Amino acid sequence: MSRGGETVYLHSGSGGVLTGYSEEEKFDASGPGVSLGRYRKSTGSYNFVALRAATPGWANAAPAVGPVVISAIMYNPAVLAAAEYVELLNISDAAVRLYDEASGMPWRFTDDPDDPGIELLFPTAAPVTLAPGGRVVLTQNAMAFESRYGVVPDVPVLEWGGGKLSNGGDKLQLSRPGEAAGDGRYSWLRVDRVVYSDGSHGEDFPEGVDPWPREADGEGLALERLDPTAYGNDPANWHAAEPAPGIEQ
Repeated sequence: MSRGGETVYLHSGSGGVLTGYSEEEKFDASGPGVSLGRYRKSTGSYNFVALRAATPGWANAAPAVGPVVISAIMYNPAVLAAAEYVELLNISDAAVRLYDEASGMPWRFTDDPDDPGIELLFPTAAPVTLAPGGRVVLTQNAMAFESRYGVVPDVPVLEWGGGKLSNGGDKLQLSRPGEAAGDGRYSWLRVDRVVYSDGSHGEDFPEGVDPWPREADGEGLALERLDPTAYGNDPANWHAAEPAPGIEQ
């Protein structure tokens, strides 16, 4: 199987004829020794993600989280739309450099890894290093962001420029470069992903109710992660809160 990710299928059959049962799973690129598995979220749906440990023949381990996570999302500001932002947080006990020395490639932030409308490649000339507990803010427009929220000492603010966060929901992903394939191309390894919604898309959830807080949709509040060390792509781990980018809440 490809370390760059692919899709696998499980079918039932008898006598060489398919009998109807079918399962399909697409998995992302993974690093050496990393096991991927199904994780059931609070919504009843599943994600297929990197796990903390390989447990063949036993129940899956918990999802791997960190070392850097998406900790806050302001996708629809009540005023100054260009001041939208995403905050990243280093939850580990060691400094993390958002640059891969081996490949000479930076980490990457996108709103959709397969078809990005927003793509930010972190600096390479002066790579960003996050101390334990350190934060970095990503925004559409740095001047608009600082006009709205001010300057937080020792918190870098990086501008992605073109593209904006969707007010209806988006797939945000932080990635780091993986190993080079035989053709020299590098795959992106997911570090953290959050697929948020605006609280009004019940058709996208098993029980027909969108659990994401509506108060973050243009009412002045931001999405804040409740437990940075817990799995992030689950609405149960998010709430709407007063925006405080770069500041611990």
